[in-house]
Amino acid sequence: QRENRTVGGQQVRHPVHLLLLLFAVSGSVAWPASQGPERAPVALLEELQELLHNGRYDQAWRQLKKGPESDAHVIRLLLELAQREGNQVQSDFYARRLLQLHRSGQLRSSEELAAAAYAAWQLDQWQEANQIFLEASKMDPTSVSMFVDWGNLYLEKYNASEAAAIFQQGIQSEEKPDRYLRWGVDAAYVGLAKSLKSQFSPGVDEALTKALEHDPESLEALVLDGYMALEESDWEKAQNRIDQGLTINPSFLPLLELQCAQYYFKGEADRYQEIQQRILRINTKDGALFELLGDLAVVRRRLQEAVEFYRQSTDRNPRQWSALASLGINLLRLGEEEQGKRVLEEAYANDPFNIWTVNTLRLLDSFDRFTRLETAHFRVKLHEKEAEALQPYVEELLEKSLTSLEHKYNHQVSGKYVFEMYPDHDDFAVRTLGLPGLGALGATFGRVVAMDSPSARPRGQFHWGSTLWHELAHVVTLSLSDQKVPRWFSEGLSMMEERQAADGWGDYLNTGFVTAYQNKELLPIADLNSGFLRPESPQQLSISYFQAGWVCEFLVSRYGFDKIRAMLVAYAEELTTEQVFTKVLKASVEEIDRQFQEEVEQTLQPLVSLLQVPEELSLLQSFQEPQEAAQENIEVLKQAHDAHPENYFLNLRLGSRLRAAGENEEAIPYLEQALQVFPTAAGENSPYDLLIEIYEETDRQEEALKVRQQWWEIAPRFVENGRQLAKLLSSRDPEQASRYLQETMYVDPLQPDAHRDLGDLYLETGQPTEAVREFKIFLSLDPVDEAAAHYKIAMALLESGDDQGARRHILLSLEIAPSFQEAQRLLLRVIRR
Repeated sequence: QRENRTVGGQQVRHPVHLLLLLFAVSGSVAWPASQGPERAPVALLEELQELLHNGRYDQAWRQLKKGPESDAHVIRLLLELAQREGNQVQSDFYARRLLQLHRSGQLRSSEELAAAAYAAWQLDQWQEANQIFLEASKMDPTSVSMFVDWGNLYLEKYNASEAAAIFQQGIQSEEKPDRYLRWGVDAAYVGLAKSLKSQFSPGVDEALTKALEHDPESLEALVLDGYMALEESDWEKAQNRIDQGLTINPSFLPLLELQCAQYYFKGEADRYQEIQQRILRINTKDGALFELLGDLAVVRRRLQEAVEFYRQSTDRNPRQWSALASLGINLLRLGEEEQGKRVLEEAYANDPFNIWTVNTLRLLDSFDRFTRLETAHFRVKLHEKEAEALQPYVEELLEKSLTSLEHKYNHQVSGKYVFEMYPDHDDFAVRTLGLPGLGALGATFGRVVAMDSPSARPRGQFHWGSTLWHELAHVVTLSLSDQKVPRWFSEGLSMMEERQAADGWGDYLNTGFVTAYQNKELLPIADLNSGFLRPESPQQLSISYFQAGWVCEFLVSRYGFDKIRAMLVAYAEELTTEQVFTKVLKASVEEIDRQFQEEVEQTLQPLVSLLQVPEELSLLQSFQEPQEAAQENIEVLKQAHDAHPENYFLNLRLGSRLRAAGENEEAIPYLEQALQVFPTAAGENSPYDLLIEIYEETDRQEEALKVRQQWWEIAPRFVENGRQLAKLLSSRDPEQASRYLQETMYVDPLQPDAHRDLGDLYLETGQPTEAVREFKIFLSLDPVDEAAAHYKIAMALLESGDDQGARRHILLSLEIAPSFQEAQRLLLRVIRR
């Protein structure tokens, strides 16, 4: 892109470049006649491009207008200059001229064709642009510049994975020093970084580092790095990148836009207004500024502000289609369903390639299949196929959690929220992110709380009640902090609250987190936000969630819950985390982090050696080995156990091997020791599972019951365990049995037999109203025997004193099964009352 050399550490340029630049500065560049009227010399184009790079736009205008009218590169640079000033009429004029050159067959190289493709793109003729890029890609030679433009088209049209592949082609393409290139390898790395970021993939920082290695003055790299710093409210880094860029080009709008955004989100209103006016003097139609402000407001969950910024963006530039789509999506997030849909339909009509728009409109079309309900504080949407089963539990838990949290935080949430549950996880992902594939279970934004329903996940893997409580904690903490709480603190509080909602709710300590601690993967509190906004792996994200919850619990234990509320109020005043900690906790973030790390070390360090996988186990990978080999393995394990008697994995493996070998009695002490070492290892195929199997096979029901109860207290998400507990206790303690069965409904409320059994327990314990509810849910889930379901509803209604309702359901039962004797006798009983 530019031929740079250093002599004695100082940057110098090729003498020809210096001469041409001197002419450009003096305003007396002569376009060499020897080159003919059609093509500009490469060196001169590079120096004119340098003028753009350094923000010397007036000089660039004067010289470019003197250039050949049929040179694609000259016209391309004129087009970009017109865009930078917001002159849509002039930029369209140059774009059409480029397309005319292409259509008349006057463009000869892949770089020239890329200029024509760029022109079609700017005229919103995206398909033609792609066709021209395809044509350019088949020419020999191609160059990095063409791939950069092509990749950016795919990136803007929401195909980040394809864009990444195109940028990679650009990175791998050969340099062409004798050709004019609008973009260099640095720009390809910037595009790759943007593509990876759009896909939430690792490698963003590495790509940016590569870009700046290739060109330390890459404005696009500085902008992206500065933007990511603003996402994390890393004001110092953002300002550093802005200053670096503005030193190179004090008029570069993307950098000025970042500066404007930084002033806004730091609460520096006067400086925000000052630089906004400076930007608008350069480009009165700069919709990108307000779209940027909207995007950063969304990151901070300040959706009302985001909506206003997106409106300003589209007012400034009616062709800012991406801002129009974002406006529609965020209106939906604020509960403005009709208005949001109208805006999205307009956005789709003008940009049908926006996958967020397409997915969201498809989702809105599916809302006809949702049942809408109202509670005191929520407008609820549940899918029609499961609404009857979910409604009573969802409504009750919504109101209970909000009331409890409002009381705890001494803060009343105003207005009603929309609450939605999706039986299709991809629909939930589209509602929250605009794309399928989101790994989260729930999300809270604006006036909307959305989450998976129990049927969106495999049975036993999703405690929807805990997730609902987590999201309702967001409702309260975001409201109290005026949406200005950092992500790590908001998520940490929600993790803490769901763990405190009920025994076993929320995440429990697992071996993965201990390993992360051992590998020094826990982030300092000052950097914890990056674990949510820019996780380098799915593991880092889950680790950051757990760590954030632990930090909040630590703050409560050390400083008291009142300080938590005070911190949220301080965040509402737009203080930074450092300022909040200093004001409320009277200590720096670093000091608090040191205290927290001490607690983590005291808790986890003793576990490290107990949870390390011994080398001996690497020799024993398979459980499915011949009996003799398995016996040899047991002996090896016992020898290793003698050296590490408290090691969790050795005890678990020995217990498992002995169990498989039929040595149940010998297996029990090892499995019990494994539980004693790490009782929260409560997943499937855990020591709990194995001990229960052994005890039940050997008819030791009391021991099995005790282990089941211990397991349920740790992890009340394994439904079959809860139902077995209810079955075992139904005859001796029906009240406790009903509690276990009711708790399973917060995991899997869609199994008809569970509601039938719970209804029976409620009748037995004198709770006919609750029994009616359960039997009605039983009926709604299409049981095999509908006549029996109506009969049970009738029994419960009769017990509750509703003779008329009981009579109606008896008749419905007899309509299905006229010879149903129990129903006949119950009808006689009703008639005689």
